[in-house]
Amino acid sequence: MLAKPLNIERRTKVAQLIMLRGSISVRELARQFDVSTETIRKDLILLEKENIISKEHGGATISSHYSESHFSDKLLKNSAVKTRLAQKALEMVPERGVVILDTGTTVLQIAKLLNLKNDLVIITNSLIAAEALENTENQLLLTGGQLRRKSMSFVGDWATRAVASIRADITFVGCDGFHEDGPCSRSYRELDVKQTIIENSEKVVLVADSSKFSRDGLYRFATFDQIDYLLTDSGITGQQRELFSSHVELIVV
Repeated sequence: MLAKPLNIERRTKVAQLIMLRGSISVRELARQFDVSTETIRKDLILLEKENIISKEHGGATISSHYSESHFSDKLLKNSAVKTRLAQKALEMVPERGVVILDTGTTVLQIAKLLNLKNDLVIITNSLIAAEALENTENQLLLTGGQLRRKSMSFVGDWATRAVASIRADITFVGCDGFHEDGPCSRSYRELDVKQTIIENSEKVVLVADSSKFSRDGLYRFATFDQIDYLLTDSGITGQQRELFSSHVELIVV
């Protein structure tokens, strides 16, 4: 009687790993989960039927529904770190919750993992996040608005009004860098949407790999007292940890 839940849990983790890596071999999956290659092949058959992965000779790749052609350069930077951040973020999402996804490559990784859930309402102004969630079983709402092609995100009054009309349980926000008193963006056009997202969320999680701590940006979109958690990686220095922990609750993975 215990086999079914264990199988489902393993398949979920297999799907998660393939989504984050893009592709992986059957042998590596068998080693990772300490099962036979035949067991993994059966898992892959079921995941392919759900359009999550595509089987190939000796392994599997992420389904074309979830692959992302935009921001290829950014996606390759610190990819292992972004994987860890996305996995931790997934643990923070409440059951049957309302989730807002901001823009950014780490938030995109979170969007991909939300495909493993089916009881959420997800709102985003990110076109690439919406594309990653194209076949989700969750309820997906895209704000619309004026498309800012550099970030493939929707901005302007239309997007801002859409966000202002809802109340989210949790939001995941990205940033380009930091000022002394809060996270910042290089785009003035994204400020209003980011600020409205933060104002309309019960819990605000800022996701930023540690490389962002040495970067600046023109426009601060929030102060630290508006952020509940800063989710980052172990590349954070002791001095940075001390500085940020005095302002916001740090989650380091």
